[in-house]
Amino acid sequence: MIQMILPMITKCLLAVLFISAFHSESVAQQINVMTFNIWHGGKETGEEEGPQRVVDIIRDSGADIVAMQETYGSGSRIAEALGFHLYLRSTNLSIMSRYPIIDTLDAYEPFNSGAVTIDVAGQPIVVASNWLNYPFDYWAMLEKGQPIDSAEWRKQFQGEKNAGILCGVLDVLRPAIENSENVPVIICGDFNTGSHLDWVPETRHLNGGYVMPFPATLLMERWGFIDSFRKIHPDPLVTRGITWSPILPTAFQDRIDYIFYQGSILKAIDSKTIDTHPVKYPSDHAAVMTTFKIQTP
Repeated sequence: MIQMILPMITKCLLAVLFISAFHSESVAQQINVMTFNIWHGGKETGEEEGPQRVVDIIRDSGADIVAMQETYGSGSRIAEALGFHLYLRSTNLSIMSRYPIIDTLDAYEPFNSGAVTIDVAGQPIVVASNWLNYPFDYWAMLEKGQPIDSAEWRKQFQGEKNAGILCGVLDVLRPAIENSENVPVIICGDFNTGSHLDWVPETRHLNGGYVMPFPATLLMERWGFIDSFRKIHPDPLVTRGITWSPILPTAFQDRIDYIFYQGSILKAIDSKTIDTHPVKYPSDHAAVMTTFKIQTP
């Protein structure tokens, strides 16, 4: 009897080990990365209800890593509800992760950027959450039909409040970026600026008649980063990816929230905006989520 049972037990154990190994491998094969400006801690639609709606959106999306802006007092609550690890860089910026956070990088000023290294089933990945300022409200000017001097527009966004901040962030992250073939780098956030990939001649009629080579997104491109949303949706006429603003239909519509990546270990395989909730969407920004395949050797 014992001789009959032992082979059966052995087979069962082997099956369990095989399933566990397969599951671990599948977890490591891809990750969902989200950037989400939750608007004043998510509390604009209710002190209690708003943050819970943020939790609902993140949970329902299947996000594994969230680069958050305007966290403002809601970070611990949201991370705890999700069962995620939390890095709180400042009142504004945080990073939440299903996977362990194994290191932190104080990237530039606390209000503008923070970065961590995350262990995704044995593959370390650097993730940064950014918030850039904007020197003037070009969206309001376009809504009112006011003319804008293109040269001055570009000059303003090249300055210290937008691309200037990003220069500082990238400079601090330079060692990590130079090692991105071994440890990929993902830079997410609310950049408060349109993209040179969206404001092109073909979309002039959607953008107030302007073509604008926005300095911040051009800077990311020059540093070797790929705009994950435009990688998946290359035609801005077909898929605009608007993130500003899902709750302000009369506002000038623009894509200002991004997930950039660098390092051949990562391959973007899907990217989308999320701007709905069954009851009420809690933010003035759409969330963006990109699915990456991890191509380990």
